Amino acid sequence: MEKTGLKYGIFTAIALIAYFLLMKLLGFAHIIELRFLNGLIVAVGIVLAIKNYKRSVGGKIGYFKGLGVGTIASITATVLFAVFMLIYIKIFDTSMIEVLSAERYFGERMTVTPGVVVFMVLMVEGVISGFLISFIAMQYFKRQDQKGIF
Repeated sequence: MEKTGLKYGIFTAIALIAYFLLMKLLGFAHIIELRFLNGLIVAVGIVLAIKNYKRSVGGKIGYFKGLGVGTIASITATVLFAVFMLIYIKIFDTSMIEVLSAERYFGERMTVTPGVVVFMVLMVEGVISGFLISFIAMQYFKRQDQKGIF
């Protein structure tokens, strides 16, 4: 269970980092609304992790085991992406701090402790959304007769 969650969490983190770098390359990194697609990337990673785990155990997946796989995948992806963003902002592009501060999305503490605020907001956002996505996905994967697109 843990191996599957970690594996897909790493794949998801790579996809999140690639998406961020693509947005930066195209000049869209300042558009906060495009972060919505991060949620879609995480959702795909979680669904693939649960699907793979269900296949590896012969199609009979315990509800909490599946929820655990999805949660491990989302936490792994979120931690890796948050660490990447922290390093990126601190070393390569300090101008992102101004972009995030101007949006007031990250709060007024952004100017005092920008690294901590960015890391914590990404962690809270990623873990909560990942758990919810895992919960929703397990409503589908818990069924014995589940077949179809997943």
